[in-house]
Amino acid sequence: MRRIYLYYSLVGVIFIAALIFLIVKEQSRVPYALEVDATKDTTDIAGTYYRIRINNIGLNSLSNISVYLGINDVQYLDSLAPGQSFFFYPKPDTKLEKIIISTKEGVNVTTDYRTPLKGIGLPGSGR
Repeated sequence: MRRIYLYYSLVGVIFIAALIFLIVKEQSRVPYALEVDATKDTTDIAGTYYRIRINNIGLNSLSNISVYLGINDVQYLDSLAPGQSFFFYPKPDTKLEKIIISTKEGVNVTTDYRTPLKGIGLPGSGR
């Protein structure tokens, strides 16, 4: 009989700990934040493929998003809701430099392209 109470107590403690973790995690979110993943992917068939994914990880919507991809290649997005993602692709003739993203709310992100790791035998992994 004591084991049953011990198991119920253990399940209760785990549940309460998980609930506290989720509450603290939600409270620590900032009102305006942007996650940027700029990828430079090289494949055997398509050559080099560039893409920029932006994700709104804040609590509020972002507006008037400006993405500088290189000389003469500035792209715009009107708004991005919380949790929403959007992809940008540079024009073929763009001289690629740093990516600079800014919003009306004052969020500014500057980043470079990253190259994902390749695994042998995986589709799109190159050689």
